[in-house]
Amino acid sequence: MTARRTALTAAYWSAVLLLAAVASLAAAIPFTGPAASAAGVLAAAAVCLTGSAHAPSTTRKDRS
Repeated sequence: MTARRTALTAAYWSAVLLLAAVASLAAAIPFTGPAASAAGVLAAAAVCLTGSAHAPSTTRKDRS
C-alpha cells in the first residue's frame, strides 16, 4: 500500500470514528439511564457498520 493510500484510509476511518462518536452522543440526548447508553451504542454501531460497508478497498491489485 502506498503512503498516499495509507493516509487516505487513515483519514477515512478517522472521519467514520469521529462521526460514530458524535452520533453516539446525539442519540443519547433524549434518553436517561440505560436507555441513553443503549441508544448511543446502537447509533455508533450503525455508523461503524455503514462505514465498513462503504470503506475503500485495501486489496492489492495484481500488476501484469
